[in-house]
Amino acid sequence: MKIIILGDIHGDFQVINYLVETEQPDIIIQCGDFGYWPRKNGWPPNDPQLKLGNTKLYWCDGNHEDHESLAKIASSGELEVAPNCFYQPRGSIFTLPDKRTVLFFGGADSTDKESRKEGDSWFSGEIPTVADFDKLAPNIHIDIVVSHTCPKSFNLRQAAPLGYRKSSWLAKADDPTRDILDLILRQYSPAQWFFGHFHIHQTDKFENTVWTALAIPMEDEEIWWVELKQ
Repeated sequence: MKIIILGDIHGDFQVINYLVETEQPDIIIQCGDFGYWPRKNGWPPNDPQLKLGNTKLYWCDGNHEDHESLAKIASSGELEVAPNCFYQPRGSIFTLPDKRTVLFFGGADSTDKESRKEGDSWFSGEIPTVADFDKLAPNIHIDIVVSHTCPKSFNLRQAAPLGYRKSSWLAKADDPTRDILDLILRQYSPAQWFFGHFHIHQTDKFENTVWTALAIPMEDEEIWWVELKQ
């Protein structure tokens, strides 16, 4: 069983096709900013087509998604948005074949929303709330959390990735979503946590949780996917 954890792709579905072809994973888990814009770009994607074959893809929302469309999917319960491609709303729990449990809790605050149009290219629903947290079952065991941003307790580096203005990149650290994720961290103390959003690669440990930040796919840049080890 081969499982890959993937950072932001922003609608570049050829990245997933590349991993399917070269790594042949059984499962891909993606950490938000998937690029789900059905009203703008159509769905399923056709430029390029998403070619999963027998690989199953599970993804949570980032801040750059059509959150109105995602809310409709979540309320319908029909989470398979394309063959073998499954949206995972906040609070979704997926059990891996080895019985480890994965909690998905996507969403984040956009630092670029001033340049986007509300209800069209930006949605207030991108930011998780305490009400989202309150829906989680408190007395369950969670092995892995997959989110878009990360808890405030995680000590992220201060150096912006190549090509990013430091001030706007550091603004992501003030996201109120991180306070919600701290509640999840304290409640479940998972063994592992994976996220994207900051477009960097970093790994560290907070108390009992080993965490990994994943970059975006770029040549000669930082690590943007990892294999989940048993």
